[in-house]
Amino acid sequence: MKKFVLPALLFTILTVSCKQDKKTLLAKKWQAVALDNPQLAQTIKEQEAFIDTFGKNSDANTNEANYGVRNVDSMRESMRAQLNDFKAMQDNAVKTTSFEFRKDGKAIVNFSGNVDSTNWYFDDEDNLVLDEMELKGAGNKLIMVVNELTDKTLKLTFKEDGLTGTITFQPAK
Repeated sequence: MKKFVLPALLFTILTVSCKQDKKTLLAKKWQAVALDNPQLAQTIKEQEAFIDTFGKNSDANTNEANYGVRNVDSMRESMRAQLNDFKAMQDNAVKTTSFEFRKDGKAIVNFSGNVDSTNWYFDDEDNLVLDEMELKGAGNKLIMVVNELTDKTLKLTFKEDGLTGTITFQPAK
């Protein structure tokens, strides 16, 4: 009997202390540094290919009939500028996103200047849950897979609107 109780007690203590370590590691302010979204990257790649070939295989009359302009070069440049603006906005959105996890289970989230508060906790599958409903009685519950959590890196995978992305954070300075 003693052979079973001691290992079970030791396992319980280690499990509880590991969960505490995970919470302690997370409890600080994190600054987003990168976003990996394969679907978005593929869409941008396809858009770039379209812009590069847009109107190049037709004459000015056909371009005017199809697109309403004879000179598609200027339209192509305008489309390229719009795509570059979109990529810059995405980059800025990442750089202006931060999460501050407090030890009391509350978090201050800043998505591109939109600051809000929420509860945070780990669910039974060790996913990170941001739960506005629990804090405010209304709102969303965002569940994210914790891919990596160290004192220097936090990587979270999320699904939103059918898209999957992984965002990487570092401790805020």
